[in-house]
Amino acid sequence: MSPSISPLLSRQRISVSSEGELVKLAIGSSEIKMPYETAIQLSQWLRVRGKEAKRFAGDSSRHWSAIAILDGLK
Repeated sequence: MSPSISPLLSRQRISVSSEGELVKLAIGSSEIKMPYETAIQLSQWLRVRGKEAKRFAGDSSRHWSAIAILDGLK
């Protein structure tokens, strides 16, 4: 399937909130509630796979785009 016509790329409303010990993830009209342990595991999986995809795309940039020189600050 061509990425340009994939329905997965359409813009969706995404939100994450907490309800007591549960984390609620809403994407479009779908919603899932999960224990916080599962949410942490999911976030780790997404981070790792996101880094893999970034490398595959050839993006070697870092989070920080510049480093400030702090000499003279008091």
